Amino acid sequence: MNENATTAIYLAGHGTKTRPRLIELQHHRIMRYRRAFVKRYEVAHSAPNVFMDLQLPRFGMGQVDLDDVPGFTKLLQEVQKKRYEIVYIDLDEVTPGLTPDYESAFVRSLLENAGATVLNAFSDDSDAFKQALRDRCGERARDYEVTDSSDFVCFFPSLTSEITASALRRELQDAASLQSEQLQRIYERIDDLKRQRPYSGGTTPFIEDRLSAEWRKLK
Repeated sequence: MNENATTAIYLAGHGTKTRPRLIELQHHRIMRYRRAFVKRYEVAHSAPNVFMDLQLPRFGMGQVDLDDVPGFTKLLQEVQKKRYEIVYIDLDEVTPGLTPDYESAFVRSLLENAGATVLNAFSDDSDAFKQALRDRCGERARDYEVTDSSDFVCFFPSLTSEITASALRRELQDAASLQSEQLQRIYERIDDLKRQRPYSGGTTPFIEDRLSAEWRKLK
């Protein structure tokens, strides 16, 4: 791999309507993975350019019309012209034979056939994130607990607070008159998330804070 490889990021909406894989969350996860990969393999990548499609094509038994993904088509053309050597993605590449709501296999296949190295943050290709996690959080860190849900809390704590309060509005209102320690802890957690400023001072969040705290308690 070229030590000064030109890199790109491909973002694409996918998942189900009730459990989407949000594009902005993909970007945060890719950038975290990219930092881990660069550190582990000591390669100096260029700043990545971003290509995006709002939605991957619907499931079609492997048949894809590239007109449905103009962002990917432009990226593929750039790869074919040798302008990008590495492409980062964060796609849930479903096992062949299953029938998800979307097609994803074409992304890796076409880009690799065109000569690019594809690195998927979702599957942690080359175990770069797993190594970074253990370096920062110790050997008890469990990478499988770092999910889209925990990453949403990590990267968007204030919005998480509002979602939690909205989802539990009726329960919290009904219990407002109760003076229980457990209920008070729920209120405090919601308020704590709302006050968090994980990007202040140029800080870059890594994982949900409570995960690392739980791992430290493990014996």
